[in-house]
Amino acid sequence: MRELLLACLLAVAGCQDPPAVSADEAYMRLLKACDKDDAARLFDALDTATQWSIESVQRDQREMRHLVLDAYPPADRDRALARIPPSCEEPEEQARRYFRGVEGVKERLAEIRKRMYAGTGQPVGSVRGKEGEATVWREGGSVFHFARDDKGRWGWSEVRAEWEQAKLRAHHDLETVKQNAALYRGQR
Repeated sequence: MRELLLACLLAVAGCQDPPAVSADEAYMRLLKACDKDDAARLFDALDTATQWSIESVQRDQREMRHLVLDAYPPADRDRALARIPPSCEEPEEQARRYFRGVEGVKERLAEIRKRMYAGTGQPVGSVRGKEGEATVWREGGSVFHFARDDKGRWGWSEVRAEWEQAKLRAHHDLETVKQNAALYRGQR
């Protein structure tokens, strides 16, 4: 029994790569996510700030979903729930699972894969810009941008602004849902 538990723990631990310690290594993690068509690995390849934004979106969507289920009348509930992805119900500590269910992630993987394979060979270029930022590319291929956090972990940073915007939208949507929920509760 003990051996089975140990084998299961090792299998689970093997599903997630350790943090990238260089921009080149982060590039290889991004390539691996694309090759395996794995949204969870893509989440792992993102820079820390982007991951935090995604976690914030999930948290706000989860709270919205609970408020809608609790306070909205049935006539309005279905319409409101249709705007909130069901994947937000994943446990908050499992943002990787949430990210798998985000609309457009598979298409994003295909887009990145296309850019990755525009070049040939291993990453041949790596240039550090200002502190904590770097670009990596293959010969003849697209340039990819990476960022390092304060703990030295590198991740792909090109979608950070997109997720920052999504975080702001989710926050504003949550405020609206809170106001609506209060109004609906007042009508009871």
